[in-house]
Amino acid sequence: MAKKFFVNIEGDILHTSSSNFSDVKVNTNQRLCSILLNEFNYLPWSQAVSLALEGKGKLGFVNGSVEAPDISSSTYGAWPYNDQLVISLLLNTMEKHVEIFSYYNSSCELWKALQDMYGNQNNYARVFQLNKDIASAQQEGKTFVQHLGRLKAMWNELDVYLPHTIDPAILLKRAEEDRIYQL
Repeated sequence: MAKKFFVNIEGDILHTSSSNFSDVKVNTNQRLCSILLNEFNYLPWSQAVSLALEGKGKLGFVNGSVEAPDISSSTYGAWPYNDQLVISLLLNTMEKHVEIFSYYNSSCELWKALQDMYGNQNNYARVFQLNKDIASAQQEGKTFVQHLGRLKAMWNELDVYLPHTIDPAILLKRAEEDRIYQL
């Protein structure tokens, strides 16, 4: 069965689906999420983008669970189309100076490159910044619920970077890092 694609007047890309691809309308003129990736916000960006891609049935392209079918397969024509669409959606969620990643051949390669560059490299700096922000957080005219919400968001992000553990070696290393941060 051949795939059919067309664009309506609003710029929405519409297509029929096979069993591997979702039948979700995607507007390439609309940003995928409200967070633009920069050097310091990979974690919230990746979570927001993952949710948005999952909602559009495209998360499998970045996490590798939707692999390219054999080139002789009748569904092959839809795969590169959808994969390039996901690349376009990802690039639209990055600040201009981050777009050095626009030369990847697949959305999965792009996703891994972004994770390698921003997902791990800045953890220490981000943990330091989160600890500093938590320590200096003040209500400053916000309602209690707003203040608590901001703190909970920072605590949750910190939990992702520093998951709870009872491993003595990890706890010792964290205590040492805390002293460095305090210095």
